[in-house]
Amino acid sequence: MGIVEAALFGLLQGVTEFIPVSSAAHLCVLFNLFGITASGFNVKAFSVFLHFGTIIAAFITYWQDFGEILFQSLEFAASGSGGEGGPKRKSFPAARLMIMMLFSILPLVMILPLNGYINRLFDMNGLVGIMLVLTGLILFVSDRLWGREKTERNMSLSDAILIGLSQTVSAIPGISRTGIVYTAGVAVGLQREFAAKYTIMLSVPVMFAANIVRLVDAAQGNFSLADIPPCLVGMAAAIGAGILSLRVFRAMAEKGRFRTVGYYCCVAGVLSVILTMIF
Repeated sequence: MGIVEAALFGLLQGVTEFIPVSSAAHLCVLFNLFGITASGFNVKAFSVFLHFGTIIAAFITYWQDFGEILFQSLEFAASGSGGEGGPKRKSFPAARLMIMMLFSILPLVMILPLNGYINRLFDMNGLVGIMLVLTGLILFVSDRLWGREKTERNMSLSDAILIGLSQTVSAIPGISRTGIVYTAGVAVGLQREFAAKYTIMLSVPVMFAANIVRLVDAAQGNFSLADIPPCLVGMAAAIGAGILSLRVFRAMAEKGRFRTVGYYCCVAGVLSVILTMIF
């Protein structure tokens, strides 16, 4: 893969990871259509670098919130627990946010045994296209939901678990994790602005864990020194594009305006199915 191609794929990853159009769908469809998967280039390793780029972008955007989680969790542990209904939970909202995120991550354990089967789905462009259309429909629904006033101070464990269950569906290529988690958050009553924040912060540990799994798979393929420059260029492009796309996502989320993105997903999904039938 050339440097220019790597930069373009990095930009694509950065934009599509956070704007809810499914980065996995776009990358796997384009990799398959342009024959990059069959070219001998270690696509799995390249994908790891791209995803690390978007992880870094999310961490840069929310570094203060992650810092508060760390310090408040240490302070909370030092002060002793106050119980779920006690005053302590409102005194340490960032520490409580971490607990909610942990409960949202737990349902993902259920799909670990299916990892091998899910990986095979990435070669099915037709299925990916259908799932993109479904993502578009999910975004239409998100615009019509009424977000209430729940934040890290008063969301419940059941809210966190329901959001986590919705997140498991995003393992299917074509289903946007950002889109479905945000929609589930608003559906359980999260404030739209907080739902966007929770969606992105939750994606950091999830993407990191998924990338470790990808790294193990990538290590089984061929990787040469010549592959390092395009991988680094792609990661840098993903970081820059990811930071910008996060701003766009937060603006759309706060206003509840994902209709345009929903139309795009539907059109892109239909095109993917048609191109699969032609090629």
